[in-house]
Amino acid sequence: MNTAVTVQREVAALAIVHHANQYIVTDGYDNRVGISGIVGTSSSQTGLLRVLKLHERYSVPFSLHISGTFLESLAWHSPEFLSEVNRLAGLGLLELIGGSYAQNMMRFFSPEHNLRQINEELLLYQSLLDWDPKRITTFWPTERLWETEAMAPVLTSGQLLNGGYKHVVIDDRLLHSTTGSPSPRQLYDYYHSWDPVNFQMHRIKNGLGLCALPISFGLRRNIPPRTREDLEKTQAQLEWILDINSDYDNQLVAIYADDMEKVAGVGWDARGPLQFEATLRWLSENPFLQPVKLAEWAATHRAGSERQIDTGAYAELVDEFGAGENYESWYYDPRWSLYRNYYAWSEARVRELDSRGADPALIQLAWKILLATTWQTAWHTPRTGAHGENLSDEGPSAWTRAIASHSRIAVIMAEAAHWMTNKCDLAHADLRDLDSDGEDELVLKNDKLFAVFSPRNGGRLVYLFTVNNPPGRLVIGNPIDDWNLLEDLHAYMDVPPNHPGALADVGYEHDNYFTEIRVPYGDTVWARLSNSEKKSAGFGILKNLSLGKGESTVRAEYSLPNSLTKLSTEIGFSPDYQQLLRMGPSAVEECSPVKGIRGWSNEGVTVGARLDGGYAIWDKPRQDRFGHGYLLRVTGFRGFTVWIGAED
Repeated sequence: MNTAVTVQREVAALAIVHHANQYIVTDGYDNRVGISGIVGTSSSQTGLLRVLKLHERYSVPFSLHISGTFLESLAWHSPEFLSEVNRLAGLGLLELIGGSYAQNMMRFFSPEHNLRQINEELLLYQSLLDWDPKRITTFWPTERLWETEAMAPVLTSGQLLNGGYKHVVIDDRLLHSTTGSPSPRQLYDYYHSWDPVNFQMHRIKNGLGLCALPISFGLRRNIPPRTREDLEKTQAQLEWILDINSDYDNQLVAIYADDMEKVAGVGWDARGPLQFEATLRWLSENPFLQPVKLAEWAATHRAGSERQIDTGAYAELVDEFGAGENYESWYYDPRWSLYRNYYAWSEARVRELDSRGADPALIQLAWKILLATTWQTAWHTPRTGAHGENLSDEGPSAWTRAIASHSRIAVIMAEAAHWMTNKCDLAHADLRDLDSDGEDELVLKNDKLFAVFSPRNGGRLVYLFTVNNPPGRLVIGNPIDDWNLLEDLHAYMDVPPNHPGALADVGYEHDNYFTEIRVPYGDTVWARLSNSEKKSAGFGILKNLSLGKGESTVRAEYSLPNSLTKLSTEIGFSPDYQQLLRMGPSAVEECSPVKGIRGWSNEGVTVGARLDGGYAIWDKPRQDRFGHGYLLRVTGFRGFTVWIGAED
């Protein structure tokens, strides 16, 4: 009789973690890929959806981190991606891990700021993906920059919506001390020797119970495999772990973690998805390698030794890009000092106005702007790497300067919040620099509305708030949406036209307007904006503005110079901007009760514009939607009047 002996071979765990991080981007750029190209389609060869499809095809589970700003962009522009995330989670192929809302460099910010960042992301996971925050137990630090003293108390705080984190993802080099010359970390960076320590979960010394999950340098550099040699290196390392795993009581885990865009072929090598597929195919054919979801694995395994984790980040950022182990070479770069000061002034001013009495909802929106404008704090453009530029001066990137500049818009939200709590029955008009940009804004306000115009930038209505009933709402203006490279706080954004505001006169959006306040306060206030660009065809356009006490509409009466026979102006509405960010467009309804009125409603607030016939008609706007908002166009002949308003 023949007998067969079956040898049970051990299984080794591999965790794949994708980090999907973008600002609140849109489409229509002439200098970068837009949201549609980033996400792709179900049939495209590149894009994030392609990566999801590959994981499903080969039944390889993974962990996913999506930054809060990117979540808000996806919910507005590509909700199908979020639907796919939930579908794969339902199939057991996907879990979410957490991070900070705007991917700020946490060690430079206060505990209060960081708590707000982390909770904002957890809130978005709940509102946009219907994930209970308590399911989120593993944290992704921005650029994997770690400092135990600054970050552990925040990550383990009971004030977090998930009750505190249990695990944090860091680079394996951080397991090695920076003490000595050469230090163990420097030696590891040089030799990259295979060490079982780098494949174990560790308790962080003074980490208040947090455990570190180390990313394998070798896997991160060789996945996706650009060459056959890269794939062979990955196979060899995983087979080595398989061979030694039993010696460590099967507590080893190999972690690949990096930008999702890398394997998606977005902004990186376009062959990324095809190369990544080769790795997934090999994994699916090897039953002795067990792909796992990282947080799920960590919950069922024990940590090894306790280790001190000295401050640091990933090797390329530290050395090749020049940020340093603590990122201070970038954050304290004198070329970034202006933007640090912008943020410091903005937060201090928001706090001051809040302390004097302010609407909580609008203060919350002010804080959300403060959070968002720290995205990728002080990032510099290196000369090397996937996003490097050969001719870079290696200073702060233009896009991060633009985002940081707009931290000052938070103060406008706080000014409206303060007015809402301290308003009076009369209408007021005043001209002052609300946001410390060196230019005066025109403010019309009463007990129902708070309207902000930028005379220097097309005489546009850049922000409009409802201040009648709590909560206060922003209904014109979308300040957190991407500004591309635009640092000016109120300039019209041409490409893409992502921040129209209202009364954006087509062709004259950049013209300067002279301001005259004719009646500064009383039952009705009056102000006139006059186009003062002598070389512009729009020279002499008049916008006569009025707002009466108790009225919920701003009246804009246009008068055209003899040189113009007609004028088109565009009006962008963001009905409850904060709600649009947190919930997407699902509750928005078009609201056009009669021919002369067009607008939208969203969860208790209605916004719109009104024409009274005569010399104005509704026209086709340059786009139906922008950022987080909806666009109308009015074309008028000779003189015409538009009413813009909101009711809650």
